[in-house]
Amino acid sequence: MRRFPFLAYLGPGLLYAGAAVGVSHLVQSTRAGAVYGYGLLAVVIFANFIKYPFFVVGTKYTIVTGKSLLDGYESLGRLPIWIFFLISVGTMCIIVATVTLVTSGLFSNLLGLTMEPWMLCSIILTFCFLLLAIGKFQALDGLMKWIVVLLTLATIVAMVLSFYAGIPKLTTEGKSFSLGNLADVAFLIALMGWMPIPIEAAVWQSDWTLAKKTPDGKLPPMKYAMIDFNIGYIGTTLLAVCFLALGSNMMYNTGMEFSSQAVGFASELVKLYTTAIGSWSYPIILVAAFFTMFSTTLTCFDAYPRVVSNASRRLFPTLQKLSTEKLYWYWIFLVGIGSILILLFFRTNMKSLVDFATTVSFLNAPILALIHHLILFGKEIPKEERPKPWMNLLSWFGILFLFGFSIYYINITFF
Repeated sequence: MRRFPFLAYLGPGLLYAGAAVGVSHLVQSTRAGAVYGYGLLAVVIFANFIKYPFFVVGTKYTIVTGKSLLDGYESLGRLPIWIFFLISVGTMCIIVATVTLVTSGLFSNLLGLTMEPWMLCSIILTFCFLLLAIGKFQALDGLMKWIVVLLTLATIVAMVLSFYAGIPKLTTEGKSFSLGNLADVAFLIALMGWMPIPIEAAVWQSDWTLAKKTPDGKLPPMKYAMIDFNIGYIGTTLLAVCFLALGSNMMYNTGMEFSSQAVGFASELVKLYTTAIGSWSYPIILVAAFFTMFSTTLTCFDAYPRVVSNASRRLFPTLQKLSTEKLYWYWIFLVGIGSILILLFFRTNMKSLVDFATTVSFLNAPILALIHHLILFGKEIPKEERPKPWMNLLSWFGILFLFGFSIYYINITFF
């Protein structure tokens, strides 16, 4: 431990990785490779690169000030808190419904169940509720870190072996991406929407960092907190590349395509691994993929009510009469019911729900990115603790790109 003192401070970055390696990786990155080959590889790397400043603020602000990132929002006035609150409330049920639907596909394959998607999702969310209610989240989270590591190693192995899998290719050229094609642009927006995770997750990262306080109230040193964050962030970026490569090598220009239904997609995803590694790996990959998505579902189901209850207490003084714990349970109940209603009455087509949720997140991203920039380079962070000038330029470039591409997408879609 003395040779690697940063190991004692690992945690928030791994939690971030566990939450990020979900829909954006297993679903969107793999689909990108299967449909466009390596045509969108640069997009995956680019999306992670330009969003870096908007996530690192969750760690840097908290270590410098000792406060939650929501305090940073509040330091800019009530409007940023309102924006965060409205975006979170407006999207949390959609996002939880989406990740739960993907999880239900793997759950169905794992146990051989044939049930309506909303019923499977209800079972999964009920189990999540019980885990959180009896306080077993931390113990399960420790196990899930190892599950994510297992899936990561399996993905890397499968990706390497996929170059030698010898999958028959069609004689015709596969689909190529075009900015002039509305369907291609729509998928591009959906791909970048949760790449690597919705931007509001920086608030989760901040709260996880606060949880690393020692009994005497000390936070990790900035050096080690940044190592932890960078391990998680860079690791998830590389893993997204692996998923894209796996999809490209195994499915691009083969005539095969993913099912739009959760159960079919889950089966086809696991088959990518078993074709590359061997049929013996099927149960291992299926279990690892399920627990990875379950980890994402549980994290989202817990995180949104926590940050929304925190924001709502700041906005509505009457809510301060309620205890933080009671308000959290009110919100978690609303999230659970809202997610199930979305799946029951609106969308059970996994592909369309994933694309809708990720597109909404992309369109929200520029506003949150601007707020995070103002916090990262604001008065609460001393000049000597602020990022280098190149990070300032990268942050402004990311904001302009997100605003510009959102406007372009809205223009070609509706006008």
